[in-house]
Amino acid sequence: MEPAYRGKTKDVYDEGPYLVFHFKDSVLGADGREDTGGNEVIGERRGKGSAILKQTEFFFKLLEREGIKTHFVERMDERRARFLKTERIPLEIIYRFRAYGSFLRRYGRFVRPLEELNIVEFTLKDDALGDPPICEEAIEKLGIASGEEIALMKDLTRRVALILHEFFEEKGLGIIDFKVEFGRKDGELLVIDEVSGDTMRVMKDGRILKSEELLGVIG
Repeated sequence: MEPAYRGKTKDVYDEGPYLVFHFKDSVLGADGREDTGGNEVIGERRGKGSAILKQTEFFFKLLEREGIKTHFVERMDERRARFLKTERIPLEIIYRFRAYGSFLRRYGRFVRPLEELNIVEFTLKDDALGDPPICEEAIEKLGIASGEEIALMKDLTRRVALILHEFFEEKGLGIIDFKVEFGRKDGELLVIDEVSGDTMRVMKDGRILKSEELLGVIG
């Protein structure tokens, strides 16, 4: 396998038609504080990579059972999994059930913490630029995705939101927000990258769970 790139939470290797993800023990945060919605590595915690991979496998299989196609193929061991290679669309699509995190930092004067939102946001996936928000017209104008793809990504994200909301509601938990990514494969859009405690915020009794704590939720 050839190294493809090294990320904050996983290293990616090229394996012909597949990508192999090696999940790290990296802990994410913002401004030095742990935050599952953060975009900085603030440390490591033993066993975290394995926990995130198990969650990713669980949630991708959950989405597949509900008719949403993903690029997940199989888990190889405690740290590695195989995924279909796709043409990655450089966007993160964020679904915000409630106002939290960067949304509050941007619009705090106009919104209350944890106010119900149920909105879809697009951000440009570019660490050097700070993953800035991007409007739908700009996405299309810059050739990142077509208008049809934008509409489909929004629709699929809303379907994922419903699936995750129902799953956590049955567990007595509340999901605050999550993000997904999409890739093109044989004329279709697939959910790619990962869906885990590192890509969502889940609340229990007024506290945001640490990413590994979702392992106890999925059983």
